[in-house]
Amino acid sequence: MKIRETIDDIRDDLTAYHPKTVLLFGSGARYLQNLQEKAPSDLDLFYVGTFSPRLSKDLAVKVDLHVYTEYEIVQIARSLRYSPKSLSRAKMYMKDTWQGTLRSDIAACLLLGSGYGEYGFLQMENETVFRDYSIHEVVHGDKWWRAIQQYAQEYRGLKGLFFDKALGSDRFRPPGDSPGGR
Repeated sequence: MKIRETIDDIRDDLTAYHPKTVLLFGSGARYLQNLQEKAPSDLDLFYVGTFSPRLSKDLAVKVDLHVYTEYEIVQIARSLRYSPKSLSRAKMYMKDTWQGTLRSDIAACLLLGSGYGEYGFLQMENETVFRDYSIHEVVHGDKWWRAIQQYAQEYRGLKGLFFDKALGSDRFRPPGDSPGGR
């Protein structure tokens, strides 16, 4: 399987939906970064946008598309930035348990990068496969993704939220968005 060509095909397909960002994570990202030898059997993609996309091309590999709205990701980033770390993790755990998914965990690990352990997130693994959901490659929307990551990783806590609200700077502003907008 030619992973780079497959990812290019997927990016071309998803760009039509105007995503904020698309990330490759999981075994595909680990393989491309030479962190695992075995080629992936599927590709995990993290998609953030307004519209729910569909892949129209027949691909040589199974694709798991994890679709999030911009609102969901901004809310997770905001929680990571301002909620006490243990409370932020507990809220996500309860939501994921209720929904029977790891949606919030995956998003939080991707947002936090290698620092996700400080929040109490555990590395996902089983007996044979190491799974570090913070490892990823940006397929589309690098500028937006780096901005939301920076916002999430700058922990401000409750005191920071109070001061930021007073200054009107508590909201995530995407690159190119003026402070008077939104």
